[in-house]
Amino acid sequence: MGLRTSVIARLVVMGIILMGLLIPLSMVQSVVSERTARRDSVASDVSSTWGGSQTVAGPVLVVPYQCTVTDHDGKIRMVTGRATFLPESLNVQGSLAWQIRGRTFFKTVVYSAHLVVTGRFSPPDLSAVTRGDVQPLWKESVVSLGVSDPRGIAKRVALDWPGGDHPFEPGIVDNGLMASGLHAPVDLTALSGSKTAIPFSLTLDLNGSPALRVLPVGNDTTVRLSSSWPHPGFIGAPLPQSRSVDTTGFTAQWDVPYFGRGFSRAWTDAGLDREKVKTQAETAAFGVSLVQPVDIYQQAERAVKYAVMFIVLTFVVFFLFEVVRARLLHPVQYVFVGFALCVFYLLLVSLSEHIGFDVAYAAAAVATTALIASYSMFVLGGLLEGGLVGTAVAAVYGFLYLLLRLEDYALLAGSVGLFATLSVVMLLTRKVNWYDLRLGTADQSATK
Repeated sequence: MGLRTSVIARLVVMGIILMGLLIPLSMVQSVVSERTARRDSVASDVSSTWGGSQTVAGPVLVVPYQCTVTDHDGKIRMVTGRATFLPESLNVQGSLAWQIRGRTFFKTVVYSAHLVVTGRFSPPDLSAVTRGDVQPLWKESVVSLGVSDPRGIAKRVALDWPGGDHPFEPGIVDNGLMASGLHAPVDLTALSGSKTAIPFSLTLDLNGSPALRVLPVGNDTTVRLSSSWPHPGFIGAPLPQSRSVDTTGFTAQWDVPYFGRGFSRAWTDAGLDREKVKTQAETAAFGVSLVQPVDIYQQAERAVKYAVMFIVLTFVVFFLFEVVRARLLHPVQYVFVGFALCVFYLLLVSLSEHIGFDVAYAAAAVATTALIASYSMFVLGGLLEGGLVGTAVAAVYGFLYLLLRLEDYALLAGSVGLFATLSVVMLLTRKVNWYDLRLGTADQSATK
């Protein structure tokens, strides 16, 4: 029994063709990966000039002190340390103005945040964090504000503090929470004996992309963020207590106590485990990310993952014509159809960069379906056959689009769809005598 009439032989050849089509599919996957890497590179370049993902920590109050210690040789010497105090309350009110930036087809969303930070410090008490006789250096005290990417600071920042404004300067006093930011020298001499809380406020204009986080350094931290961007992604362990999201933008508010943040209200740098504090700070930070809901490269990558399954489904349609309608096809014709199915994904990626994913998908699917349907009309010998194949291919692309859109239910939809396809194939071939079947000769029992 030769290749022309043997079912097993033709199935083996179809399997070999399918394996061969993995080569162009891998090339398409490489194109998608290359474009994705290019997109990420552009996003990184934009972040390097505009500002990256931002985390704001503080402000915190750092008070230097001197004390005497006895070393191992019994000698007494003077050492200097620093005590860090977190605010009693912290309130952050912010608005994010967004824009799309990038090069050619590769875009990323960036923001300009206007943050108004207010709060108060309790009078610093060094006896709560130090032992023995210490001498506070009130005149050398510093208020530090952590900013993860200081390149994004758009305007000069000044600290509104009792006694007047104090301009911030670049750099940060190492307190374990943040490695970069700003600091403002303050003189606490006049406030050292007071029992009154120390209020503060500042305004921070900050550029970044695509996320903004706030570290809950206050014993009570309240954060309210708003923007006209309609696709926020809320990030961090504490989700907002209240939020409103619609087509006009979002508003979200967090009210966070200090119990779950992992670090204490005050500490000294003596014996401070900076890596531990840094890890705790990263875990406690929360905020919002401006998410781009439709990424053409992610969608294209997901589509390519389904390619083998849909090539198999299309081959099954042609094989049914061979079995049921006695239309004998050459393996080369299967190869042409397979290549057309592979080119669909390349069309999808290239068109998406110009006209958007949905329109590009429709255009590529229509073009591929029309090509395969017209080709089938000639190789299967009739307008009806071409129309049936076109309908089947259009249904396959409609099914693929459904899977791409139903992210959470894609597995369920795919399983049901494959089960339905298998049921149809089994129904159409239920009376085929596979032992006596000779391809190219109509099996009348299969159509009765």
